[in-house]
Amino acid sequence: MTPQRLSISEAPIRVMVVETHQLILWALTKLINSHRPGMEVVAVAGTQCDALFQLPTAAPDLVLMKYELAVTAHQAGLPEALTCGRHTLLFAQELETDTLASTLRCGAHGLLSRRSSADEIVKAIEKTHQGELWFGREATCLALNALRGGEPARPHPHHDGLDALTPRERRVLQTVVANKVRTNRDLAKILFISESTLRNHLSSIYQKLGVSNRLDLYVYAQSHLALTF
Repeated sequence: MTPQRLSISEAPIRVMVVETHQLILWALTKLINSHRPGMEVVAVAGTQCDALFQLPTAAPDLVLMKYELAVTAHQAGLPEALTCGRHTLLFAQELETDTLASTLRCGAHGLLSRRSSADEIVKAIEKTHQGELWFGREATCLALNALRGGEPARPHPHHDGLDALTPRERRVLQTVVANKVRTNRDLAKILFISESTLRNHLSSIYQKLGVSNRLDLYVYAQSHLALTF
């Protein structure tokens, strides 16, 4: 029997992820591939040159790219295929008024921050692929404040959540982030606690930090742990 082929509307969104930090690259890849068959990562790259080299064979529908790399590529006059000509979604460390302007100048179709939740990242990929511009609530508030001539409203950096962690929870958090590919059983052995106790600690950490799973935690940690621990 000949297998049925997906229609264009049912075909997965082919995503290339371009990010210099291996932890974030891994987390984004895991997140996107967890939403198969709706979307999948067809290529990953750590530099503009690597991305350009893979572009013809990977043939992505959408490029999810670190903001700084996209802006550098645009300023250097690299081929527009990297940031234009296909749906492009940028991923920035911090959102500033200049960040929004630069995103539009380099031809990107959307902008996310490192504080974006897993659900928001997935939704942004879907909407951007459909041809919509995506700037999310945080970026929209920033733009509106700039138009009004007011000070940008900066999102809370979640330090209150980190401050609320107990010493034991901080130890668990550091261990989880440092051993991102380990199972709960492995992590429990490293911490000399039971899996049940580990799950209880993780549940409390998720609630205090406003994340929902380990993947969200890895992305969150990249933006905040270096400033706190």
